Amino acid sequence: MRKSYGTNCVSDMTLADYADVLRTINDTDPPFFEGDYKNDFGVAGYRAYYHVGNNWFWYSVSDTTAIVLPSKVVEAIEKGRVDRAGIFKENGFEATIRFENQSYMLNMGSKRPQFRTTHAR
Repeated sequence: MRKSYGTNCVSDMTLADYADVLRTINDTDPPFFEGDYKNDFGVAGYRAYYHVGNNWFWYSVSDTTAIVLPSKVVEAIEKGRVDRAGIFKENGFEATIRFENQSYMLNMGSKRPQFRTTHAR
């Protein structure tokens, strides 16, 4: 039976669960928001977030301003190096994956993420 992450309880979420959620999103589905960003070191990246059930799933990818589709994030989860994965702010999940010389920062939470906007698409 598939787990449902439409509720706020995510203490047992794994990277495999996160990948399963991303698999439910078609690459042709527009994200709720996507855009470019620059971190505090001036490195550009891409971010997107999706509203799935009652929760928000978002990811950012370093060193690119190209669109990164959910299927590419799933590939990074399956083939990349996990630097960390675990609970985020008591009711969420976060992980960092290193894949093809890029960092994939993955998050899930019950509240819509708020970011500084550099270039929304």
